[in-house]
Amino acid sequence: MPLVKYGKAGKIAMITLNRPERLNAIDLGTTEELNKIWIDFRDDDQLWVAILNGEGRSFCAGADVGKMDLGGIWNIRKSLIYGDKKIGPRNYGVWKPIIAAVHGHVLGAGFYLALECDLIIAAEDAEFGLPEPKIGIPTLFSSNLHNYLSPCLAMELLLVAERINAKRAYKMGLLNQVVPTDLLLDSAKSMAEKICQNGPLGVRAMKEVFHRSREMDSTSKLALLEQIFTPVMNSEDAAEGKRAFQEKRKPQWKCK
Repeated sequence: MPLVKYGKAGKIAMITLNRPERLNAIDLGTTEELNKIWIDFRDDDQLWVAILNGEGRSFCAGADVGKMDLGGIWNIRKSLIYGDKKIGPRNYGVWKPIIAAVHGHVLGAGFYLALECDLIIAAEDAEFGLPEPKIGIPTLFSSNLHNYLSPCLAMELLLVAERINAKRAYKMGLLNQVVPTDLLLDSAKSMAEKICQNGPLGVRAMKEVFHRSREMDSTSKLALLEQIFTPVMNSEDAAEGKRAFQEKRKPQWKCK
């Protein structure tokens, strides 16, 4: 039984954390399988969008630290986020869109993994949190959270360490949608299909520029835009998009 299930349906990849007996907590075996999947998804020209979800009662309850001592907990968490076996897709240059469809526990490393995706749809029963201070240790995600929240909200999650429900997470701007649990995957697939209607080269270029330009000055941003956007503007897809608009029909994208 794979620790992560990986399926392909047309242009959409389905990636499912598959340790339901452990609430899909992430161990090194899960990380190794995710590494291979991110690379395969990145390199498969037939896949345009991925949906990441979890089997069973939860999306992901965090890193599976089991009975490790504090040194072991530190090492596995450091490896999952900063080491040579990172769980996040951006570490592998995945510029294709990824939708997280989350439910139940979305905690610690699971919270980090969801935020590594581009869009998040949550079931009404989802709970988010960074619980590490409850056992007296800091969360490694401290250095990343300012990318997603205002300082006061980030500090609330980090210092108070209480879980927040999906409704509160949506109000904080962490989620795109909150839906009934039984509609979670259908909602994610609907969003993926809408993305697939757009030019894939343009979509990937915008994601890459969005993330790579965060810490750049204006001159560097302009250089990056020219580097990434110019080939797309000169592509066959760009010409097809213009023709389709003029002819009032749906474009036929070729990823060229």
